[in-house]
Amino acid sequence: PTPLFQHFLNLTFLGLANNKLSLQNDSFDNIGKSILSLDLSGNNFTDLPSNLFRNTKKLVWLNLAENRLGLLDSTIFSSLEKLTYLDLSNNRLKMLGVFDPIPNLKILVLSHNEISHLPEGLFDNLKGLNDLLLDYNNFIEISHAIFTTLHNLEHFSISKNRIQTIPPLLFAGRFTLRKLDLSSNLLSELPSDFPSGLEQLEVLNLSANCIGNVPKNLFINNTKLEFLHLDKTCLHTPPIFSGLQNLIELTVCCNGIKILPKTFTDNMGNLELLDLSMNDIREIEDDAFEMNHNITKVILTGNPVCTTEQFMHYSFKGLDCGSKI
Repeated sequence: PTPLFQHFLNLTFLGLANNKLSLQNDSFDNIGKSILSLDLSGNNFTDLPSNLFRNTKKLVWLNLAENRLGLLDSTIFSSLEKLTYLDLSNNRLKMLGVFDPIPNLKILVLSHNEISHLPEGLFDNLKGLNDLLLDYNNFIEISHAIFTTLHNLEHFSISKNRIQTIPPLLFAGRFTLRKLDLSSNLLSELPSDFPSGLEQLEVLNLSANCIGNVPKNLFINNTKLEFLHLDKTCLHTPPIFSGLQNLIELTVCCNGIKILPKTFTDNMGNLELLDLSMNDIREIEDDAFEMNHNITKVILTGNPVCTTEQFMHYSFKGLDCGSKI
């Protein structure tokens, strides 16, 4: 590759995705002083030369997704002090060593790997991290060690794993977290203090966990929550929530709810969209949405109530039996 790039000394983006490259330590030396973004995804790499990025010190965006990487040299990114985005998704990573300092890294994508455990101190040198994505791995638990030094974390996603419990106080003090995705795990209950420390939380996805019961006051401290997803959570009775006065969208699709009480949305004054599709709702109490002047649509597709004569006489005109989000 060295002769290939020797005439591109001012190159800032290099896309080499979906090839069958063979790389050496000096492959990018000629463009190292200018390159800002490098896409090496889809090349079937099983490993990388340990000094591959030694001279690409201006790199801010690096994509290594869709390869076959099983191990990473712990020092391979040590020269990338300006790197802000690193994508290692869709590889074969099973374990990770502690990262060397990458002080400006904001987004780390580790989804679609085979990781089951994160060693203590793994992120100690990534203190500026904002987004950490761990979806589609083999986790069975979430360790407190993940959050020890990630004081700036805003988005944490660990969906599509096999997590069964959330440790008490796991999210205590995570005041910066704005988006949390725990969907498609094996959770059967939530600790009472689960979201209490997440006062900045705006988006929460708990779908596809058979939780069954959500305590009324679970979200009492989450007054900034705007999007809450509780699809496929084995709910049979809709909870009357407190603390969700700024909620804009609530999805409770595909549960076993039979009756919609008129007080269900009373504490959600800003709610605009409610998805109750694919439940077993046979009755909606009169004036169920009279207290919500902002709500524009309630999706009821797939519920028995849609075929009743009573449905034709509801005063609220936002009931929708024919569509899905």
